Amino acid sequence: MRLSTRNFCRIGAAVLAMVLLVGCAGCPVISNRPAPGRVIEERETEHDRRYRLYIPTRYRSDAQWALVVACHGTPPWDTMDLQFKEWKGLAEEKGFLLVVPELVGTRGDILLSPDEQIRRQKADEQAILDIVRAVKASWSVHSARVFLTGWSAGGYAVLFTGLRNPDVFRALSVRQGNFDPAYVEPCVPFLDRFQPVQIMYGDADLLKDQALESIEWLRGHGMEPTVLERPGTHRREPVPMVEFFKEVIRRRPWVRINVIDDPEEAMRLTFEPHVSFEPQRILWDFGDGTPHVSETRPTHRYAQPGTYTVRMAVWPESGDPHVRQVQLIVPRPRLGAPATVTNEAGPG
Repeated sequence: MRLSTRNFCRIGAAVLAMVLLVGCAGCPVISNRPAPGRVIEERETEHDRRYRLYIPTRYRSDAQWALVVACHGTPPWDTMDLQFKEWKGLAEEKGFLLVVPELVGTRGDILLSPDEQIRRQKADEQAILDIVRAVKASWSVHSARVFLTGWSAGGYAVLFTGLRNPDVFRALSVRQGNFDPAYVEPCVPFLDRFQPVQIMYGDADLLKDQALESIEWLRGHGMEPTVLERPGTHRREPVPMVEFFKEVIRRRPWVRINVIDDPEEAMRLTFEPHVSFEPQRILWDFGDGTPHVSETRPTHRYAQPGTYTVRMAVWPESGDPHVRQVQLIVPRPRLGAPATVTNEAGPG
């Protein structure tokens, strides 16, 4: 297989970066923060993936907690164990649950074909989602405060899994991440321009060009990432990621529309808001010319099949409303036998 100049340069930069990682003074895991909380090592049974979970000492089941999922980079320079060591003291200090999964699609020293890399990323995606579900089932996790972050080649997992699941991950943060646009093309149909994404890189990092490319890719697809340039090379310090997640909670509300199918009638749908604040008022436009409704969780029956844009405006305690929309094909595609569609309005 012949390599393009672009790919040859990527391989050379990746190899050189790995060499420098071994000797770079800023790369070893340095964690002086105490971590006396509970450490749990589990194995996700569906995909047979190990993961480590940290529960801070202040955890109480009568409160809801933020969950940070940290993705490791290229083994052996970065592993599940090294990421866990790096993050657990910060989880104790700041008070959040931490989970670090074992991944198979985070190698920055080998440039795989897009098909093979995407296959591995999809396997990681399913494992991460299953692990998050397992943690949420056993521990008190705030559904609007689940965050995904990764270092170096862990950026592959963060962008692929995070961008494809904006209903699960409130915000994403990549630090000194590897990037290839071919590896994120399957994310395009799922992009949510309101999902906060942070890209951090060092001004002397050999992966800086890939970080800049990821920023341009996101902007080219209608998103506006938060960019943080810091002095130095391939540094591991995770504090800026936590500060970004805290800023998201304070200043960037999570507002999403959940669409629920009716099992008996395909033309009837229920709409449910997912909001990170207590809404003072909600207004729905179902996109078919019917009057707006102000119910919190309305059910609507469409008279005709077609494509509709549903809009929701939700008002916080103060300030302007937040508006979100979703485009629907009615009746919605579904697995199994289709539900009966009736047309009470008669022939068109």
